[in-house]
Amino acid sequence: MSDWMDAEQHADRALEMYERGRWAEAEAELRKAIAMNPDQAEWHFNLGLTLEAAGRESDALLCFSKAAELMPDELDPLMASGSLCSRLGRFEQAIEFFDRVIKLDPSMETAYANKIECHTRLNQHQEAETAFYLAQQALEEPGGHCLAAIGESLFLRRNFERAEWCFREALRLEPNLPRVRSRLASVFASTNRQQRAAQLYLQELRDEPGNIDTLLEYADLLRELGRLPEAGEKLRRVLELEPANAYAHFQLGQIAYRTAKYEQAQIEFGLVLKLDPKFPQIRTSAADTLLKLEQREEAKAILAEELDLFRCQMQGEAPASADVPEFDVPSMMRLGSLLLQVGDSKAAEEVFNRAAERADAQNAIVTQRAEIYRQLALARFRSGDRAGGARASRRVLRLEPACIASFHNLALAALQEDRLRVAAGWLARGLRVAPHDDGLRRLRMRLWLAAVRRMFARIGIHAAS
Repeated sequence: MSDWMDAEQHADRALEMYERGRWAEAEAELRKAIAMNPDQAEWHFNLGLTLEAAGRESDALLCFSKAAELMPDELDPLMASGSLCSRLGRFEQAIEFFDRVIKLDPSMETAYANKIECHTRLNQHQEAETAFYLAQQALEEPGGHCLAAIGESLFLRRNFERAEWCFREALRLEPNLPRVRSRLASVFASTNRQQRAAQLYLQELRDEPGNIDTLLEYADLLRELGRLPEAGEKLRRVLELEPANAYAHFQLGQIAYRTAKYEQAQIEFGLVLKLDPKFPQIRTSAADTLLKLEQREEAKAILAEELDLFRCQMQGEAPASADVPEFDVPSMMRLGSLLLQVGDSKAAEEVFNRAAERADAQNAIVTQRAEIYRQLALARFRSGDRAGGARASRRVLRLEPACIASFHNLALAALQEDRLRVAAGWLARGLRVAPHDDGLRRLRMRLWLAAVRRMFARIGIHAAS
């Protein structure tokens, strides 16, 4: 009896410490209580709440799971476990917890909504829609939470019309539902209704001025609208609330870059590199800024790091994930272009080769593929591979028959190899497309001089004989 009473006293003191925000002391008291009575599910649950409040989410999840194990018919531990799994990115595990909640209480809308969100985060959009329709069948009345959740899935699939309807309906049913107004604003921003989007973001921030997600989204919109000082103000507000927010620092760097404040941009990009070394495009952004500051060697060193990550991913050693962003075609193009700027033509060729393979496999738009092969040709020519550069230039002309740069490159390559007739043919084709192009006209003069020199050389030979 004494042990039981002592355990209760520890639990009561833990509650007092919890309410006063003294997490460490609350944890210590609860652990003492649990040591005396390890089968008390409520104490495991309270310990989970305490650890969660202290920011120790993985430890909290263990406590919530233990509480759910001890009282499997209670909803709170299951919901807490599912929500925490979702925050930790363990979406499949979260879905299992929410399914258990739904089995116990088919009318709990938030469980359906959270399940829809998890499927969406896993890119399982068909499963998200199935969960949504099952919720509609199980619930007596449609709920705003589920509409908002499926609206996010539709938004990510760029089904903006249906997403807009879902967000509007969610707001009609539950006007105070968090962040739905912001998501509707995102739909407006994505469908060229930026002013209406800005109004909604302002309304949301009036109700919840410290919402970091809304501040970041609004800053993105303001940046797209060219209202850079206002965007910067919102980003600085984010950093007041969360000084280590890498995205806010990155966007401030982007704004500084756009306004030619390269030193400030480099400071922001440097902070992002320290806060999150795997932040997408941070090294190429930093290298680009260093080149603007004429710090070529520093830019080259950073690009070497990015090139290592690129090679690892291309070899399958660093699969794309939340931690290692995928190198898509635009990011490859940017990396290759910067490598050309620092004089590493061979590495640039390697990157553009991969970009060309990816773009061809994806059947990318013609203009993008033409630009990739144009840059590939440049990289090959600069690295001394005239034949390879010519092949890439001919590929450009198959995609863009009027590409003057390719005619110029092909004529120059033939001229450098003393293939005057071939050079003349490329020049003639180029001049038919652009008869007044200065570059082609200068090459025509060089071709004429080369022809004259060849003629005099032959005359000299004949005279000697």
